[in-house]
Amino acid sequence: MSVDPADPGRGDVAGILQGAAERSRKAITARDAEREVTAAISAVTPEVWAGRARDSFADAADRVAVELRVLAERWDAEAAALTAYARAVQGIKDQQRALTARRDVAQEDLISLRWRQGSAKSDLQAAAQGDLGDAQARARALDWSITEVGATLTAIQNEWDALTQQRDRVNRECVAALSGTSVLGPLALAARARNGDAYLRDLSATDLLVLARTHPGFASRLARTDPAEVAPWWADLPEVERSELIAAFPALIGNLEGVSYRDRDSANRVWLKEQLAEAKAALGVAEEPPSFWELATGGEGAGFRHAMSAATAQERLEGLEGIQRALKTPPGTPSRYLVTLTDDSPPLAAVSVGDLDSADVATWAVPGMGSSAAGLPAWANTAMKLVQAQGLVDEDHTHAVVAWVGYKAPAVGALSVLDTNLASAGAATLSQALVGFNATRESAMLNVASHSYGTTTSALALVRPEVQVDVFVSLASAGLPAEVDHASDLNANQVYAGQAQDVWAVDPAPGDQWAWVGRGFSTHPVNPAAEAFGADVFGVDTGAGGASVTDHGTSTESGTGYLDPDTESQINVAYATTGQGDRITNSVDHEPTPFQRALIEGMRGAY
Repeated sequence: MSVDPADPGRGDVAGILQGAAERSRKAITARDAEREVTAAISAVTPEVWAGRARDSFADAADRVAVELRVLAERWDAEAAALTAYARAVQGIKDQQRALTARRDVAQEDLISLRWRQGSAKSDLQAAAQGDLGDAQARARALDWSITEVGATLTAIQNEWDALTQQRDRVNRECVAALSGTSVLGPLALAARARNGDAYLRDLSATDLLVLARTHPGFASRLARTDPAEVAPWWADLPEVERSELIAAFPALIGNLEGVSYRDRDSANRVWLKEQLAEAKAALGVAEEPPSFWELATGGEGAGFRHAMSAATAQERLEGLEGIQRALKTPPGTPSRYLVTLTDDSPPLAAVSVGDLDSADVATWAVPGMGSSAAGLPAWANTAMKLVQAQGLVDEDHTHAVVAWVGYKAPAVGALSVLDTNLASAGAATLSQALVGFNATRESAMLNVASHSYGTTTSALALVRPEVQVDVFVSLASAGLPAEVDHASDLNANQVYAGQAQDVWAVDPAPGDQWAWVGRGFSTHPVNPAAEAFGADVFGVDTGAGGASVTDHGTSTESGTGYLDPDTESQINVAYATTGQGDRITNSVDHEPTPFQRALIEGMRGAY
């Protein structure tokens, strides 16, 4: 509220008082309603109505009574602030009126004195020698009077300026009162909070709904809130309020670290349904053939742009449908939960196989090159098989594995696999997920098991100071960044690595055709299976602990991928991620394959 220096008392005092009276009447109405709700609760005694329905009604009605009481208190506070403001403005008006009257009198006196001063100067010039003294005395008296009136006007102006400052202070006090905790409650603190400030503790669902709808950007700030603050706030919210927030903001709640994973699943399923409907409609529009006018005016690129638009819409829909399929739980297997979902095109998502809210052991499975939402069903099945393997080797604990497709991975054959740009972006998201889990499940065991380029992404997440995991498992690593050259650089209590025989794609011998390419021709050359790195390297193709890995993939038709059931690799991963590193099989030094020996001997012969 700005102040008019020419009219510091400007304002409709009667209108302000009327607003205060209206708020007082609302407070009375709210208190009457509170009494009625309280009476209704008292009337429904266990003798009249018993059971869960009665308890639910009583809980809901009690929350309504509390909201009404708080609302009445806030309206009373608002009425008091407006009343005080009206009185202050009226006081300024009264002072302004008195100053105006004094200024008018002084200005009239000054005009009169100056007129008389002019006459006195004329008289002084015309006065005879005998009358000169009297004329001079009159002139001096008029000069002194003019000076005195001028001083009076200066004093009045100073008082006027002070009045203007007073109005500015009164305005600021009113704004502070109307935006303070007595009127807005916790909303006042939350609205002014900065990143890192604690503000959620006292917010109700109603408060949050108001903030999200009245303060642009609040929702995005909430998404960045420390999970350690979100977790206790969400846990203390009544179930009905959690449901309200899920219904109002499914995208926000579904991806808010610190919210229980079951509630995130509920929210994300709502959002997935909405996105599927939008994506199908968008594809229908994109597939409509361009009009003659569009082709005529759009030039040669019109048809190409139309085709690209349709392809993008198709890719987004296929990704969402892949997520939907990944959520289907095969009979006799752990339930699945949608714990992350984005609106990217294609979308990103994470599906937990097993309940993260109760699992004793949680493992994030991070895929590499070629992973996408469309392929999430296969990755979720791989996660399911790992959960089953963990259960076989660790029957005394419960387990959950997250099939995490939370970053844009390099496409198969893309040169982006040779740098860390996509890995860096993925690491930021992965680190948030890991920090969020530690905030909600501090006592549970937390692991990361990654494959190929996923090891690059995971390593960049695990060097962040806020991240801490119990176990990191690297499989078929495409290489870690050069700055991560030892296991101790990672914030993991234990680091394991598994690597099959490196072979060329044209080599008929079984082995890993691609991991060595990633390490050898990229900006992420560190091999976590190398002795110098310091990880515990386990066997994947020794034949001692299960079927040998014969391919770079995690799952193959022949069942010899790094995470295929009953492979030495998968069993060792299960041991490592359940705290049984002493049971893993040892790796062996890989001798050159016949193809490699032939090449070596041929090169020697050439020299």
